[in-house]
Amino acid sequence: VYAWPLFFYTFFYDPHMIWVVWGIFLSFVLIPIFVLFHGKRYCSWICGCGGLAETLGDRWRHLAPKGERAIGWEWMNLVVLVLAVVVTLAMLLEDSVLFLRTPAEKGIAFYRIVADVWLVGILPVTLYPFLGGKIWCRYWCPLAKMMGMLSALYARLGIGRFKITANDKCIGCYECSRYCQVGIDVMRYALKQETLDNSTSSCIGCGVCVSVCPMDTLRFGDPEEKGKSA
Repeated sequence: VYAWPLFFYTFFYDPHMIWVVWGIFLSFVLIPIFVLFHGKRYCSWICGCGGLAETLGDRWRHLAPKGERAIGWEWMNLVVLVLAVVVTLAMLLEDSVLFLRTPAEKGIAFYRIVADVWLVGILPVTLYPFLGGKIWCRYWCPLAKMMGMLSALYARLGIGRFKITANDKCIGCYECSRYCQVGIDVMRYALKQETLDNSTSSCIGCGVCVSVCPMDTLRFGDPEEKGKSA
């Protein structure tokens, strides 16, 4: 279930063709279609890293860094995504461009240690009690960044189906923002009845904000019609 660039070893080291085809289909066909309808819910529903955060790290979800400075650090997963692209291209071209062979091997070794060991495993789990459970997903995961960019594009084009909307019942209790595990100020969107999607946030669609709202203010999809309950 791990798509490129979260897992790109499928394409290297003399793989069976069926895995190459599956990897390409999953990464560049299924994932974009999934994102069209569900945004970054892969992080909450499918990914094992997200699953660990939803279970082991769940008790600390309210500790997710919040505010403009915390949001500003979300550029880091773009760096990891660019690194994944560079390493992938170098590995694919190393047989035809000989001077890339050594850099490609060093690049994938570097990526394996930094991303696959430290950023996926050691650092996030260690930081759960201090920074919440979604540190990897929010700040370092290249697939989350790729899906976020796709979802934002769909939203701007007006074709994206993933969104959280609010009615006029918000009482400003802050519960939605308090429990958001990627540090979104959900209450601000609710008070202004603004649409929350991936063009304006890093929402992963976990649904906790919808669940904890005591006034049933939030919902996935379009706003409820006047006179109808959610």
